[in-house]
Amino acid sequence: MSKRRRGEATKERLLDEACKVFAEKGYRDATHAEICRRAQVNAAAVNYYFVSKEALYQAAFEHLAQQADALYPLDGGLTPAAAPEERLRAFIRAHLGRMFDPERLDYLHRIRMAEMFDPTGLLAEPLARQLAQDRDHILRILRELLGPQATQREVEWCEMSVMSQCFVAAPGPGDGGPRALFKLDASTADDLAEHIMAFSLPGIAEIRRRSLSRVAARAAAGDDADGDGSGGQTA
Repeated sequence: MSKRRRGEATKERLLDEACKVFAEKGYRDATHAEICRRAQVNAAAVNYYFVSKEALYQAAFEHLAQQADALYPLDGGLTPAAAPEERLRAFIRAHLGRMFDPERLDYLHRIRMAEMFDPTGLLAEPLARQLAQDRDHILRILRELLGPQATQREVEWCEMSVMSQCFVAAPGPGDGGPRALFKLDASTADDLAEHIMAFSLPGIAEIRRRSLSRVAARAAAGDDADGDGSGGQTA
């Protein structure tokens, strides 16, 4: 093995172990010494490969987030030309898949939870960027379903309604929370995705109908204002 390849392997091993230690201990209680010991590398390796503990923490989060994207891409492998209903289904299924895959994504969930309850501030930018990317994805789908006449608030409230149904599957403390209450686990992910779709699509269609009616009513009111109250029609 070349020196360069050995260096890459060492860096990858260090990153993998850092993900585990940060998830198990939290950022503040994680130490260079433990991470390096688990990775079986020199204690100076963190500074050599990542400059600082802060940079290693950020790199660990990005590494885990990339794994989630690779395992459960939000587009589900569909192209932008696919029907918006199918793209919405893929988006919902990806979110549920990420939440119901503790074997591969548990470290990511634990770091996110730690940042929620005891924020370090070190992940504020990547978390905000990821949220913006996820929101942009679903907002574009919902805009297509709702039509250009829908207001931005209508689009965002539809986003809120869809995502709140997905979040019921989010990991919670211990074995309690909504998962236990509604008996949700990986075996129910597909059925839950279809339930969310069946529940959401009629609501989205109703919001679209209302927005179209509102635009039509305003147009009619404008025609009446220009004419004699006949709605723009002449005898």
